Amino acid sequence: MRDQTVEVTFDPNAEPQFTFMPATVTMKAAGKIILFRRPQNAPWDFTGGTVKNDDAHQFSTSVQGDGSKLHIDDEFRDEFKTRHSYQVKVKFGVREYESPDPVIVNEPGGGGTAG
Repeated sequence: MRDQTVEVTFDPNAEPQFTFMPATVTMKAAGKIILFRRPQNAPWDFTGGTVKNDDAHQFSTSVQGDGSKLHIDDEFRDEFKTRHSYQVKVKFGVREYESPDPVIVNEPGGGGTAG
């Protein structure tokens, strides 16, 4: 499966503070979701990420590019179509912010295997 990309914007003074394009990513096999800071020279950095309710321990995250990218590795262990909310953390100045919950959808039977 090709890696999926998400463009993320953040502005602490905006409503909403975060935007994710797309807000929902569908995975059909194991792969990586790569979140990019937009614009690329924005004055904030990714500091981490968490996939919620990851009971199968199929997700891991890593910050790349000095904070300009966040990788979410998906081992794709779901046997049925499953929605996973995730959250990212960014640092702007001396303060850290947490995002709302965009979604990763694991959809077995879409060209990959669930195991």
